[in-house]
Amino acid sequence: MKQFKKINREKVFFVLIIFISIIIISFKFFIKDIQPFGLTILQVSSNSMIPTFRKGDFIIIKKQTEYAVGDIITYEITEENKKYYVTHRIIEKNENEYITKGDANNREDGKTVKNEEIKGKVLFFK
Repeated sequence: MKQFKKINREKVFFVLIIFISIIIISFKFFIKDIQPFGLTILQVSSNSMIPTFRKGDFIIIKKQTEYAVGDIITYEITEENKKYYVTHRIIEKNENEYITKGDANNREDGKTVKNEEIKGKVLFFK
């Protein structure tokens, strides 16, 4: 009888993990602008942040009220009517603007980042 209860609990736990995974994937692919619990999951698309993380790694970001030098942030850029995200480290702060740089890059990014362009700070990566 005890073994039956243990197997049942394991099955319930497994089903819950699958269910939660499906919900998270649904948020990611079908409801892109919603951030469950204020978190956003993104996949890295370049190697500009080596050795911190690499192309293909996943990051979790969350909007913050303040950002500091050393924080890794994701911000939005619009070029030629296309929006995309950049994830780089803050190397300098000037009031509500930030200068960023990829860890693997030789120089800072070409434009300053305004507070309203920041989508969030990287909390986790793998």
